Amino acid sequence: MTSPISVDLFAAAKKSPSFPEDWSDDQIRYELARYEKFLILAQRHPGQPLAPTKNIDEMWHMHMMNPRAYYNDCQRLFGDILDHDGGFGSNEEELPVLQRTFDKTAELWEIEFGEPYVAKSEDPRMTNCWHDCQSRCWHACKSAKPDEAAVV
Repeated sequence: MTSPISVDLFAAAKKSPSFPEDWSDDQIRYELARYEKFLILAQRHPGQPLAPTKNIDEMWHMHMMNPRAYYNDCQRLFGDILDHDGGFGSNEEELPVLQRTFDKTAELWEIEFGEPYVAKSEDPRMTNCWHDCQSRCWHACKSAKPDEAAVV
């Protein structure tokens, strides 16, 4: 499979001061492969809101930190920007929508790729995107600080 990403996110992750320091080279490669699958899932299901796992979200943020590549990759894959709504789910009334979106994402993932959506290295609960996304996306992730527990 050819990568849907035109920038070397492995190299970017290795030199990023904000990337998880405890990730080994093997884990970075593993999570990068999962992020590529996330993009393919979004491409195969246009208009379907998707919620990333915390680790996939890390790679997504790394991709967005390369704006030209991110823009060009999104245009090629989707014909538009894959928007990232980092604040979605921060209000209690949004949590049921976030949970349904995450569950639907997991269902589609298992159908498309024949494997569980949540990696063994991850917390099995929904992502808690703690980055300041500034309403850049329509995908569901929860704004929280890195040390807060993920939303169930």
